[in-house]
Amino acid sequence: MPHVRQFAVRDELILVAPEDGSEILEDGADNLALAINQTGRAIWDLCDGNHTPEDIARALEPEFDVDSEILLEHVGQALADLSRLRLIGGFVEHSRVRIPTTFAIGIEDKPYFWWQTAIFLESFRGKLPAGWQTFVVVCNDGAPLSDELRNILEAYGTKYARSTNHARTNKIDVGHEGGMAYAAANRVEALAVVAEQIDPAGMICLLDSDIFLYGGLQLDIMPTRCAVARNWHIESELFFSTVDKNDGKGVDLRKLLEAVGCDRPFAPGGVNVFVTAEVATNKKFIADCYRFAHALYLLGRVAGAEVAWMAEMPCFALAMTANGIDYDLLEQKEFLVSDCNEPSIPAGTFYHYYSDPKDIGRAAFKDSKWHKQAYHGRDFLNTDFDEFAGNATTEHEKYFFQLAAKARNRLHV
Repeated sequence: MPHVRQFAVRDELILVAPEDGSEILEDGADNLALAINQTGRAIWDLCDGNHTPEDIARALEPEFDVDSEILLEHVGQALADLSRLRLIGGFVEHSRVRIPTTFAIGIEDKPYFWWQTAIFLESFRGKLPAGWQTFVVVCNDGAPLSDELRNILEAYGTKYARSTNHARTNKIDVGHEGGMAYAAANRVEALAVVAEQIDPAGMICLLDSDIFLYGGLQLDIMPTRCAVARNWHIESELFFSTVDKNDGKGVDLRKLLEAVGCDRPFAPGGVNVFVTAEVATNKKFIADCYRFAHALYLLGRVAGAEVAWMAEMPCFALAMTANGIDYDLLEQKEFLVSDCNEPSIPAGTFYHYYSDPKDIGRAAFKDSKWHKQAYHGRDFLNTDFDEFAGNATTEHEKYFFQLAAKARNRLHV
């Protein structure tokens, strides 16, 4: 813009402009001053009306060791900021710049979640656009963090908060009788906590801790409003009936909504959940997430399901439906729960690496002997997993062990 003046100060460039956009910098005027570093200056110098955001990103590629898609997002964000401050004009925000998103997980402070958190964070390292972030909610009732977990959070520089541990008060999840309780209601807790920590205009992507991002993030498919990924468990006629031991017994989710007076159509999704911060700060929505999760467990027992788990999977979609919140049902394979039989998967997939001996024939990595339940009470990253890695066959299994090796090196160096 013609009213902007620039001054070089060592390695930085100082941009100065009147707040009212006048052409002349008068004495005593209310001026805006912005210092930009060498990277910002490289972008600024190409803001000449002849370069598109793509042109600028290509010009900067030789200078930065970063994925081209991520670089383009950084350039787009910088241009959007300069435009908002009225330092450049004629900029139409790049269509690929999406709502800033926080990828959140809720965990307990114990070995099972230490190594899952490290692999989760390693998979996102260097792949997020400016303003996007990871966030870990440690459900430990406010107790001091273990040295192991603190080391992980500091090594990755991720934001975190401490909050309530529902596993101690809600013994209604698979495994609690064997002393391995994990109340998945901690996922709802994570959603509520993160919503209070970010911009109301932001998006929260709530994930399981046993997920890693395969390859680079595909920004084009990221939702811009509330959304849940289609889920085959939830899509079944009766929830819980997909488990063989339940002999087809379960709960009709649509009838459950009708029973509470809701006649809105229900879209069967869960596990990977996208919720705006504005929705997640709605206390009734969060309370309804808890209510549906608990009600489903109890109804499953009443229906005679031998295996009923803390049903946080559909609780988010049920709560949004009951509260009149519109949401999209995501069909992209990148968001769906794995069918555990893929020879390969597309880059940008939120991939579950679960493999439980109780899941008959369902292994996250085809023909692999590795499974996460073998490391329920010990830190996987502190074991000799090289034999597992050496026997990896599929590309995503190899990628998982590469992430594990990188996380181990990062934490132990």
